[in-house]
Amino acid sequence: MPSQAPRQQAAALRARDLLHHIQTSGGITTRDLARCTGMSVTSTAWLLHWLRAQYLVDTINGAHRPGPVMEMAGRPGQHETLMQRTLDGLRDHLGAAVYLSAYTGGEITILQSSHSPTAPPVRVGAAFTDTAHASAVGKALLADLTFEARMEHLTRYQPIAYTGRTITDPRTLFDNLDNHGPYAPQFDLLEYSDRNVCAAYSLTVPGSDATCIAAALPTDQHRRLKRTAAALSKASTGLLLAQLLTDDKQPATVWDRQEPSARRALP
Repeated sequence: MPSQAPRQQAAALRARDLLHHIQTSGGITTRDLARCTGMSVTSTAWLLHWLRAQYLVDTINGAHRPGPVMEMAGRPGQHETLMQRTLDGLRDHLGAAVYLSAYTGGEITILQSSHSPTAPPVRVGAAFTDTAHASAVGKALLADLTFEARMEHLTRYQPIAYTGRTITDPRTLFDNLDNHGPYAPQFDLLEYSDRNVCAAYSLTVPGSDATCIAAALPTDQHRRLKRTAAALSKASTGLLLAQLLTDDKQPATVWDRQEPSARRALP
């Protein structure tokens, strides 16, 4: 499955740039947005259409203004609520439990998750913090670390076998992590547990902690995993944008931090 993250990073960062101009303008036309951002009118119109579908932008008489979700993102204390709403929508779209995770201070942290009776959570046999070598979450985060950081983590958390499929040899593990290139999906195919299968994608942007999104299915639904992983990949742009909007390390507004330029432009 090909990696899409650089293009999705570009889309999320360009969408955030559009939202910055919309938030500070008091109402702005598509043509003026294109001029301010350096994008083509066609690309600007496509992104605006997508942002309206996410309730981030309202358009009245040709002028674009902040929509209800964008206004929520700007209110103190609403960041977690906004991300949870995003994850809940993704859960229902995928029909799978979803997990937003990060590698912070040398540890794996589940930031937020969403599950339901029809999208049951992972049946935890061992803590995610101890199972980076076996879980899709852990492998997606390890894949974004340097070789030295990976080895340091595995020194503190010695790989052990949880099932007959668990990879415990670091060299074999790293070969598997890097086999399909950066931002490729990482899978747990009965490596962490025989009760779930999972897929995870990196959401890491330059200058931030390693972050990923994962979807989990009960083993008896394993035939859905490839289709679920593809849908999860397509949702990455919205998740990346939600991360940028809900970054608690931002100053008073979500637009003040200078982001690195994206590696690939929108079509």
